Amino acid sequence: MQPTLLSASPTSTTTTSTADTSIDGKTIIATTRSDDENDTIPRPNTDDDITIIQQRKLLIHWRGEKDAGYSKPFRQLEFQGAMAAETAITTTTPATDQDVQPTFINALVYNGNEFMPDVNVEHFNEAMQYVSFQKNENNNNNDNNNNSSDNNHDNHMVGAVVSRKSVENAASRCSLVHAVYEIVAQSDDLDMLAELAIQDGGFEDLYKENECQHQGLMTWCFRARSYLGDLVDSPSDQETVSSTTTTIKSGKVKRYGSNTRSMGLERKGLKALTPLLVKLGGKVDLLNPLVKIYIFDGLRDEHGQPQKVLTRRIATGPRTSAIAPATRICITNTPLEPIAAFSLCNVARIKNGDKILDPYCGSGTTLLAAAMMAPMVQSVGIEIAHNGLVNRNDILQDFRSRDLTPPKQLICGDSTHADVRQQARAAVGNTAFDAIVADPPYGIRESSNYNERSPLEELFASIQHDRDAGQRLLNIGGRLVAFVPVTDQQSLRQMLPSREATEAAGLEFEVSREQPLNEKLSRWLVSFICVR
Repeated sequence: MQPTLLSASPTSTTTTSTADTSIDGKTIIATTRSDDENDTIPRPNTDDDITIIQQRKLLIHWRGEKDAGYSKPFRQLEFQGAMAAETAITTTTPATDQDVQPTFINALVYNGNEFMPDVNVEHFNEAMQYVSFQKNENNNNNDNNNNSSDNNHDNHMVGAVVSRKSVENAASRCSLVHAVYEIVAQSDDLDMLAELAIQDGGFEDLYKENECQHQGLMTWCFRARSYLGDLVDSPSDQETVSSTTTTIKSGKVKRYGSNTRSMGLERKGLKALTPLLVKLGGKVDLLNPLVKIYIFDGLRDEHGQPQKVLTRRIATGPRTSAIAPATRICITNTPLEPIAAFSLCNVARIKNGDKILDPYCGSGTTLLAAAMMAPMVQSVGIEIAHNGLVNRNDILQDFRSRDLTPPKQLICGDSTHADVRQQARAAVGNTAFDAIVADPPYGIRESSNYNERSPLEELFASIQHDRDAGQRLLNIGGRLVAFVPVTDQQSLRQMLPSREATEAAGLEFEVSREQPLNEKLSRWLVSFICVR
């Protein structure tokens, strides 16, 4: 298990001031606002929203990490689950043979002179990735043992097409996505980008002749980012260097690329893009535009060569801080952080209309995350602690104050009891649930009075019991997604229910990811799919 390290993930902040620049009387760039803010982007409806986007590449900028490696293991898995939910793909077999699967290729290559541990270089290189979509056309037998990772069959994958709306919706619910960009043009020559973009047609919906389609509401702005800066020569240097490099003080290394906005590149880019920008209608809005146009300099093409990439931002990730424990009325001793809750719900592929159960809901973080990503979800929470410890009215107020759909019921009881589970089913019309998400109390991080079986073993036994009694708890095709803590003296296999218990519950192992919490403890995200 690796120790916690500082992140090398690049983020985007604005600290420089400069004069405005204009074209045709329109102010195009300014530094009045940080682009780190994940604002929602209400894109005008166009035909592209319901048609395929495979003809253009996409670029994902992942959310930065406070500690390197803390959330990175969940990035791609969360996005894949969100895409599956948004495209309404269902399957009753693991390995997602029918799923459209995203494929990721690094867009960055660290080229600084600054010494950096290999793990930090890895995190930097993976901070921005190209994404495309593939589909497995062949049925393959899958290895479903508990040590397997995603079941990929590269020899049978073919290109797939998805709608822009699906990508936008998926990104907007992924806690680890900072932003998604559609690539309109790329070249090693800045002056070629405008011509290539006009040929591509990626900005035609913004042209003056199409303004009537937007009822005069279209707004846009232009930004530029550079990832070409070199760093200082050795870790012992004690100086502050340029905005694309690193400050080293007291032996600590700030994130490489922590300020990548390049005003010089913006001025050059503005001049180079003039043939394109003069075609655009609408208004320039520097604070909250509907469309943000970006040039990224220093991204690598498929041959590893640096490119200047012209993009339009099509989506940003959610404001997970809206449900941070410090902002809520009801909190417990060890509340689940929002990013972990979003990851659970996305891997479970929760979507509007789904019925979901959290059998160990605590203060309701997973249910809050589910309501944020799928407003029409029907959720039920079970918590054994009494109202003196976990106040249900406070939880409901946390939903109402955020204008989120509250749970159908918050039950005070033990989820291992059949009558409590029946009460949960009754709350959603006496039907089974489409997903079960949980962060069970294992007694490692807080005290627990559960019996000798682990919470996950209890849950598997409950699923088997209810199915055999003719009162199914989890629908076929539904997923059970949970966190499992594992110390450095244990293995994941030891902490999971046995193969026999898994089969008896009608479940099959799907995927797992490790999240290091510290040198002694990891938290594994595990997913099982109900097959009978």
